[in-house]
Amino acid sequence: MRALAILGSTGSIGTSTLDVVSAHPEKLSVVALAAGRNRDLLKVQCEAFRPRCVSVGSRADAEWLRSSLSYRPDLHWGPEGLLACALHADIDTVVAAIVGSAGLASTEAALRAGRRVCVANKESLVVGGALMHEAAQAGGGELLPVDSEHAALHQLLSGRAPATIREVRITASGGPFRDWPLARIQAATIEEALNHPTWKMGPKITIDSATLMNKGLEVIEASVLFGLAPDQVAVTVHPQSQVHAMVGFHDGSYQLQVCANDMKLPIQYCLLYPDKQPGPVAPYPWDEARQWTFEAPDLERFPCLALAFQALREGGTAPALLNAANEVAVAAFLQGRLGFWDIQACNREVLAKLPASPLGSLAQVLDADLAARRHAEGWVQARA
Repeated sequence: MRALAILGSTGSIGTSTLDVVSAHPEKLSVVALAAGRNRDLLKVQCEAFRPRCVSVGSRADAEWLRSSLSYRPDLHWGPEGLLACALHADIDTVVAAIVGSAGLASTEAALRAGRRVCVANKESLVVGGALMHEAAQAGGGELLPVDSEHAALHQLLSGRAPATIREVRITASGGPFRDWPLARIQAATIEEALNHPTWKMGPKITIDSATLMNKGLEVIEASVLFGLAPDQVAVTVHPQSQVHAMVGFHDGSYQLQVCANDMKLPIQYCLLYPDKQPGPVAPYPWDEARQWTFEAPDLERFPCLALAFQALREGGTAPALLNAANEVAVAAFLQGRLGFWDIQACNREVLAKLPASPLGSLAQVLDADLAARRHAEGWVQARA
């Protein structure tokens, strides 16, 4: 029986994780749940799964939960609450699904404490990947990727000698603007950018998918997770989102991982690894007629992807700078303070103006994150 802490339980990954838990009550149990502002859904989750440790974003919400729940869990809030859930003595597995760099410290602490960490918070690996590996090695923790593309690569690369690998390719749906001309993309509205054709996700990740920044972050994540050089990671646009990743070998052959586009599959893979069990998603229907298409991404229309490759090549704190700038820019876009095309401009500005330094400590990453946020916010305000 795996005992879980789910950090970000009210988001799309968190709710899907709870669906997987419900499908395997004999193998998975919930010990801790942590969420941000969605206290109403967290209350429903607590009543359904009865976690012993619960965290919310604020003290006020913790007090509201205390008076609203029918039982008495240990209640926490804020960053300390995330750590309390991740480090609870009865936990052996942490699902890290806090969006953005806010989940960095709890992910690192869980790895250092010897937990299995199922990482859906790609920012932890993007901004501090080497530190996450170091924490896992120091504490005996285990790092498994929840992103569908990286879970696919984990399966494809398992047991393969690195010398046999020529490249890996992760696929991108192309987002809602895949076929749009550049001028129309530049003028895209919030509603248009949030209308993703394939995946149902939170607003920040959905906007990142529209700019292809999400795929850029995944490129960095793949490099960090699997020890790949920047020129060994590529992106292929595949609108059907059925092929999630592919590995190319030096002999010219490729192997592909295929499954339905349902996040419960990679979540279950991570939670139950190395076992493969029947779960809440039907097997892939091979007898149905279908067509798959593949194409190269257009870096002129989606420059955020090119910026991610630039940050990966620069290394050090460059990915942290890019990630922080992007979080500020996307938030400003969703607030109506920036236009859609301004997101890439803000990201480009921060990478150009703030020099990257070698990655040495978590404190250094957080300093770079803060510097990038301040610079990006100043840039946004100057545009107002």
